[in-house]
Amino acid sequence: MSELNTPEPTSPASRWPRLLLMSVAVMGLLVAAWVGGTHWLLNGTWLQERISRIDGIEIQWRSGTSLHPGSWEVEGLRIARTDATLPLELEAERATLSLSLLALLRGELVIKALDADAIRRVSVGDIALTAQGSLTLRDTLLSREAIAIGALDIDVAAGELTRQSDGASLVQSITLDGEASLDRLNPVDADSGALNPDLLAALDATLTLHARADAWDVFMPYLSALPWLSLRGSGELTGSLTLAEGILTPGSQLRLDAPGLTATLDETRLRRQGEREWRTPDAEGMEERPARHLAHGEGSVVLTVNDRALALALQLDDVTLTDTHPYARNTALALEARTRNQRLDRIEPPQDATLDLDGEFTRLDVFDRYLRTTLDGQGILLDGAGRVALSLGVEAARPARGELDISADRLSVEALQMHIGGAGELHAHLEEHDRLAAELRLRDAHFAHRGRALMSGADISVNAQSPWAPEQARQEAEGTLTWENARLDDVARLQPYLAAFMPSPAPLIMAEGSAASSGQISANATHLSGQATLRGDAVTTLWRHASESSDSDETRIVSDIALDLNLPSARLDGTQLDLSGTRLRWAASSDSADGETLESLLLLRSAHLERAGSDAPLSGDVTLEGSVRQLGFLDAFLPDAHGLSLSGNGLLRARLVFRDRTPLPPTHLRIDAEALDVGFLDYLASGRGELSVAIEEADSAELSLGLPYFTLTREGDDRPHLQGRHLTLTTRTEHLSEALDAPAPELFVTHVALPITEVPDLTRYNAYLPDGAGLKLEGGQASLASELWLDGMRARGSVTLRAFGADLALLDQRLHGDVHLQLNLSDGDLATRRFTADDSFLHLENVARPQTSTPPGPDTGWWVRLDMPRAELLWADSPELDARLALGMRDTGLLARLFLAKARERDWLGRLLSVHDIAGSARLILGEAHIALEDLELDGGPLQLRAALRLADEQANGALYARLGALGLGVELVNGEPTLHVIQPRRWFERWQRLQRLR
Repeated sequence: MSELNTPEPTSPASRWPRLLLMSVAVMGLLVAAWVGGTHWLLNGTWLQERISRIDGIEIQWRSGTSLHPGSWEVEGLRIARTDATLPLELEAERATLSLSLLALLRGELVIKALDADAIRRVSVGDIALTAQGSLTLRDTLLSREAIAIGALDIDVAAGELTRQSDGASLVQSITLDGEASLDRLNPVDADSGALNPDLLAALDATLTLHARADAWDVFMPYLSALPWLSLRGSGELTGSLTLAEGILTPGSQLRLDAPGLTATLDETRLRRQGEREWRTPDAEGMEERPARHLAHGEGSVVLTVNDRALALALQLDDVTLTDTHPYARNTALALEARTRNQRLDRIEPPQDATLDLDGEFTRLDVFDRYLRTTLDGQGILLDGAGRVALSLGVEAARPARGELDISADRLSVEALQMHIGGAGELHAHLEEHDRLAAELRLRDAHFAHRGRALMSGADISVNAQSPWAPEQARQEAEGTLTWENARLDDVARLQPYLAAFMPSPAPLIMAEGSAASSGQISANATHLSGQATLRGDAVTTLWRHASESSDSDETRIVSDIALDLNLPSARLDGTQLDLSGTRLRWAASSDSADGETLESLLLLRSAHLERAGSDAPLSGDVTLEGSVRQLGFLDAFLPDAHGLSLSGNGLLRARLVFRDRTPLPPTHLRIDAEALDVGFLDYLASGRGELSVAIEEADSAELSLGLPYFTLTREGDDRPHLQGRHLTLTTRTEHLSEALDAPAPELFVTHVALPITEVPDLTRYNAYLPDGAGLKLEGGQASLASELWLDGMRARGSVTLRAFGADLALLDQRLHGDVHLQLNLSDGDLATRRFTADDSFLHLENVARPQTSTPPGPDTGWWVRLDMPRAELLWADSPELDARLALGMRDTGLLARLFLAKARERDWLGRLLSVHDIAGSARLILGEAHIALEDLELDGGPLQLRAALRLADEQANGALYARLGALGLGVELVNGEPTLHVIQPRRWFERWQRLQRLR
């Protein structure tokens, strides 16, 4: 029985089927459990919730199936990193997902593989990509503390890039193909909560795209470093970018082509000059002309990486440029800004840039804002319209090179109170070594200064250069102004420049006329130098006294002039001027019958002028020489009341030293004159002589003139009165500074000496005798010596006249004899021309009436002396004399024969009336048309004579009473006819005198 209950042993062959069946059953159970569990996990919420418990990670899907262990196919997939600093999100309609279960157990989401062939949305931060396409991830770690991407591939068609914060569409119609990888790192700094600065360093990526985009939105990350530049416009965006460790690699490019693109430059946002910063124009005046420039046209924006440099290039065609109004059209513009290529989060503001512009400018004043602060704030202004080509290069935020070309039919430049305008070209270029050079060439140009139109029809060129740095430009700027074929339509406009170097009011006035000019002037920050020529035909010049302004006191000269101005050096502030080598030539036609041309030439051997300030008086040291044909310019320094004037020509040598316009020693002037006319009072002396002017000591000056041989004429009469030798004229002042301001006569003392003078014809002096008085000079010669002192308006002097064998006429009688006249003048008043002539005398000697018979007549050797102890003289065109006479004569015979025809006819009567050794007194009056002897009293021996005589209208009128011993006789002359009164002649004469006084 026990045997019956003991089981039989199983053979190996029978165990294998059972084991296999059991294995299959277990495997089936496991598969069923895996399939069931996986279905439950993928289509339930438990697994999604467990994974979402990882800090900062959210994962969702709508449904899923397991393809094999560790690989799921899900629908409606959403994976998000919910960190506020760097949020990430992926949404896909379908995806194959493979996660690391061990990583899930450690609290990390590691995506071993993710293949999404229907992505809907990918976002990084505020930027979201909505698209149709595929995305592949390999070995990707997502957690709050770490993030890593082993490999990312994305292929997008018809995508759109939006900004989630405002829903703005940034890029449309995106076609994208890219790869990326990110080394593991914590994307957020644990202490600051900011993005880890090494995030971009861990990123490698390659991207190729094509889209429709807005310029500003695409290039915003780059343009944020250029706050002064903004772009507007939409177009076609293409790009190929490669990023290695967060840095764009050479060959990367992003390009936008737009049919309508607007670039705006806001100058107010340019940074002020500093370390590696952009330089801004001075903000002054920006409110006058807004600093925003708009360029609108068709073009492209390109971001490229070349040779470790990152460049943004803007190219526009058919551009219109505008600030407040359009100022350029049909313009091509190219702008490129460059910076060092480095990590995208470390890109610095571009320090290098180039600008190229070519177009038609309708307003050149758009450049004024850049030029108005030049020249120490005085500025340069442009006006006109023309073609402009500009090329500018900037390095290290400073202009390094550039070129500007302006070609215009209408171009004007205004600077330093000068205005130049015409048709021409302006070329400026900035050289590599920071020097700015400019060249302006104008044709048919005009030139004005301080509102005065000076030149027209000229060919003008201006060349200038300076350092670019403003502080150096003020010290090192230099330029050259050249003009040719210029015309000065009115030389009177030069007068203000001449007056600056002459006394005031100016004795020389450029009145009218035109001239041609050419020249070249070079200037730097402090000095001028150069040459200029001026050629004028029939230029009218006025010479005048400083104290007079009427035309009658001006000398008007019409002449041809040639000025060769040499300017070795001049300070721009007007404090120093060197005119050494300047030459002036002028030629004027004389009034002579042959029409001789009088040519004068002055050469400034040296001329150094200076002043303490721009408004201070002038000082200097000038040496000059030449030939002068119009000496009248010296009249301005002579006292007009003395009647002094100079004219003529000669060789001039002078040195003028003056301070504050006041001449100082050793100032001197010498003229060796071949033909010199010297005017004083009413006379004009002419001859060959020497004129000198010297400043002897401070405020003391003397003008002296000597004529070895001369002729003397009277005003209004060209016939010579005198001929003589050794005329000297000296005028002196001890108040030179006052005299230069106004040559008042009281400041001068003038001395005129005529020591040896011959009177070739005494008849010339009939002009000084009363007309019609019956006294005339009929002939003869005389010698004369005279001196005259003019002290202010006072005068004194002396005149000595000696004539031998002079012929005189007294009514119808003729006399022949010697004349000795001595005039002693004192207390003269030049205003009234009245002199005291006390102690003067007139002596007639060897007087006789010409006889027809050979033997000498009874009057031969007769003499008379008229002494004038008291006398007053009016020196006028017809002199007047009122004198008390002391008379003496040899006898009365000649007088009797002169006035009594019977005494001439009967010798016995003449001898009877002849009484010797006569003396007496009288009052002599020479009027304008008469001669009068009043209160005549003569006594000698038995004779007593009382008489009054008046000669006028060629007749003698008067009366006399003569007592010869016991015989008395009265004679009345009526028109030269005597009537005798023998009855009580004395009483009759006294009654006649009383009647004459009552009349």
